[in-house]
Amino acid sequence: MIALTIRKQDGAFVLDSDAGPRASLHTGWTWRCGEIRTGAGLWTVEPTDRRRIGVTAQAEHGAAVRLDPRQSHVPGPGGATRWAPGRCGGELVRDGHRLAVRLPGRLGGPIRVDVTGEWAEVELVALTACFALMSRRRQRTLIMMAVVSTASRGPMG
Repeated sequence: MIALTIRKQDGAFVLDSDAGPRASLHTGWTWRCGEIRTGAGLWTVEPTDRRRIGVTAQAEHGAAVRLDPRQSHVPGPGGATRWAPGRCGGELVRDGHRLAVRLPGRLGGPIRVDVTGEWAEVELVALTACFALMSRRRQRTLIMMAVVSTASRGPMG
């Protein structure tokens, strides 16, 4: 098993990797879309639905990564890929290989990615999974802020 770490640095999320150049994820404040940069290129990452359950990372030539509980696709050979997002993390499984992302309990903490087996373009896949989980977390936060704001105004607000 290999453990990777994603940390916030200079406004981006940077993946520390011994395998080569560092990869990064840049997003806006609402996490509605972002850019992933690796040594292999640049991808646009965005949700595929309003609830932000599914996401894609794509370049000019099409989607390289699609994470969705119903149908996922990642680069490289192999069988079907299963994506299981959760509240504090998510897991990708394909042919007995596993990529598990664990979000930090506190804001600003490092994101841990445990990789078992071989994954093509592991940096791209890990950062796409990170975006999927963090985008959902941000959406929940924004909804909660809107509810609290509305409730604090009261009936006369």
